[in-house]
Amino acid sequence: MSTAPGRVSEVFYSLQGEGPSVGRPAVFLRLQGCDVGCAWCDTRYTWDPGLGEPLDLPAIERRIAAEFGACPLLVVTGGEPLQHPQLGDLLDWAATRFARVEIETSAVAPPPRTGSRFAYNASPKLPGVSPRWAATWEHVSAYLALPETTFKVVVRDLPDFTALIGLARRHGIPAERVAVLPEGLTDEAVRAHARELAEPCKRAGFRLSPRLHIWLWGARRGV
Repeated sequence: MSTAPGRVSEVFYSLQGEGPSVGRPAVFLRLQGCDVGCAWCDTRYTWDPGLGEPLDLPAIERRIAAEFGACPLLVVTGGEPLQHPQLGDLLDWAATRFARVEIETSAVAPPPRTGSRFAYNASPKLPGVSPRWAATWEHVSAYLALPETTFKVVVRDLPDFTALIGLARRHGIPAERVAVLPEGLTDEAVRAHARELAEPCKRAGFRLSPRLHIWLWGARRGV
């Protein structure tokens, strides 16, 4: 087994800002590399797979133990983790170290590992967001089969919301498993979009998820 997880953009300790564990303290392991290319992406520094730093698993474990202690939640994010060459090895290691491991992904590939400790926050893209948006819906059935998957979709406006309604119905995603994330890089923008989306979410039965990190710190690294 390789002990090198490829390249890492950053490792930090914060509060989970979105999804089912929002507000929980977590260690974040942000991997480097993504070709999905979302128009509103707030982590473009993770796109180039040649950037970041080459950290192996023992080095990551030593750093987490020294800096963050015994945190039960690890969030593996990116970039796009599912395009990371040694993600499987990394998840095998994480399952021995953390009680819960959340993988943030566009769902551009099937889930590489399953098990009681893994939870996928699948974020397929809406038309116009990415040239690869359709590919992010191709594996929805594999994520639907995992009860710990939440489908958290970034939505900017009512046309986006209408597109989400159609795609969720086409792929058979139950409303209670959908979390709508209002798009925005500032608290003001997120709040404005959230106000527009509140009533449609109530009618559709979707969860309207806060974006805690934007509210607290804005679009900054390491939070």
